[in-house]
Amino acid sequence: MNSADRLSDSGVNCGSHRRRRHARRRRQDRPGTALALRVAVLGLPNINWQAIGREVAAMGTAALSMPLRWLVADLEFDPTARHPIPVVFVHGLLGDRTNFLPMRTYLTSVGIRSFATFSYGPRIDHHRLADELGRAIDGIRDATGARQVDLVGHSLGGLVARYVTESSRQRAVRRLVTLGAPYYTDAYPEQELAIFGDQDFLVRPPDRDGIRVIPDAGHLALLYHPAVLRAVAAYLLRPRVIAPRLRSAREAA
Repeated sequence: MNSADRLSDSGVNCGSHRRRRHARRRRQDRPGTALALRVAVLGLPNINWQAIGREVAAMGTAALSMPLRWLVADLEFDPTARHPIPVVFVHGLLGDRTNFLPMRTYLTSVGIRSFATFSYGPRIDHHRLADELGRAIDGIRDATGARQVDLVGHSLGGLVARYVTESSRQRAVRRLVTLGAPYYTDAYPEQELAIFGDQDFLVRPPDRDGIRVIPDAGHLALLYHPAVLRAVAAYLLRPRVIAPRLRSAREAA
């Protein structure tokens, strides 16, 4: 190759390099490119925006439902319903009886029409709350003639309901559903269906078998998520009777 050819090739390579460099500069100068780079650096593309949207919607639903408290009776009992066993709802810390309005509506649509509510003020002494819930369960059984009740508890309410189910009143509880309830032990009631959200950063799902983890659901969204409503209804309507025996996660393994 002569010197003229080498100069020609060098000129072509230099020109190609300059064009690529100018193209990169043009891309960097485009509106939004700098913002996109910052978003990538912060890791924002990894955020589950669907879960955030559900959680925001759940907070709005909870706030807007509070004026409807008068619609939620302390006890509604229909002995002719498909599911005559009273379902007792226990809300979480800073929660309200109206938190379960959508779930009550859904359960009513599938034949569950006997409900009761256990409400309490902002407290975290779950042992005393469990004693109060236990006495409330005794009153519900006396008022309705039901031998057992089903419990559905959210967050701290689930912990309180679980504590009752593990106490001397365990035979009064037929089924237990907990939604995002914390665990402090590896022992759990066999009649419990524990449901968690995979985007719940307040109560992370424990590393154990036998739980239900709902995708794209945060802590409050567990109260309204369609998959949760279906799972709760299916579990409460399941005909098989579960013996109230306690076992540990190690025994289940």
